[in-house]
Amino acid sequence: MQSIITFPARRSSLLTIAAAVIVTAVLPVRSFCQQPAAPAKAAAAPTKAADDDGGDLARKAEIMNSQRWRRAIFELGEWLSSQQIYSPQEVHNIKTDFNKRVAGMSSYELEYLLEDLDSKFKLLETPEAKDARQWVGQYLSVMSDSKRSEVLKDVPNVVTMSSAQLQQEIDKIEQKKADLQQRQAAFDSSRQQLVDRAQAARQATAAASNSAAASAQSGASFSPYRGGNQGGGKPPFSDAKGSGMSVGVGPWGAYMNMNVGSF
Repeated sequence: MQSIITFPARRSSLLTIAAAVIVTAVLPVRSFCQQPAAPAKAAAAPTKAADDDGGDLARKAEIMNSQRWRRAIFELGEWLSSQQIYSPQEVHNIKTDFNKRVAGMSSYELEYLLEDLDSKFKLLETPEAKDARQWVGQYLSVMSDSKRSEVLKDVPNVVTMSSAQLQQEIDKIEQKKADLQQRQAAFDSSRQQLVDRAQAARQATAAASNSAAASAQSGASFSPYRGGNQGGGKPPFSDAKGSGMSVGVGPWGAYMNMNVGSF
């Protein structure tokens, strides 16, 4: 009887131990089976980045198709065509560089570029900027190619410079214009002084000549052919015997006869 009573207890203990072993073995398997779910979350990141890139490209395309962008590009092209600072090759390089920069920009960078272009166009339309551009064109038109290149070697690219830099360039042009105008005024004044001095010298010379001529006409002068008591009225060599010389006109023209013996 005792063995029959204790057997079930031993059997229960064995079942408990077996259940614990099974649970211990199953838990790592379940943990291992659940781990592949993590890469699914990581795979979602590229999808979000791709969506962001697509949204940025769509926004960039919207900006480039806007009326504001088209007007800015048109005004930039018109300014490059009418300006007299950059050579045709430099204009081509500016446009090529501009296209490369725009292609690599995000939509936010493109928006900033558009705002910067608008600011610079407002500066270029001011009376000071228009006057500076006209003056620069006239100033450069009289220069040789080498001198022109020397003057323009430090001129920055109007597309890549900021609005503040553009304003500084306009101010520099205005200052250079004022300096050259002062130098030109000083040169004109000196030249006018030389002209006035030369004119005064000519007038003084003319006055002296007129005075001398008037004095010569008003004073008495001796002439051997004058009559009266001045010993005039006699032919040359009147003390010689005979004329010694005769002049006449014959059928062959005028002739002169010399008689040396009569002297």
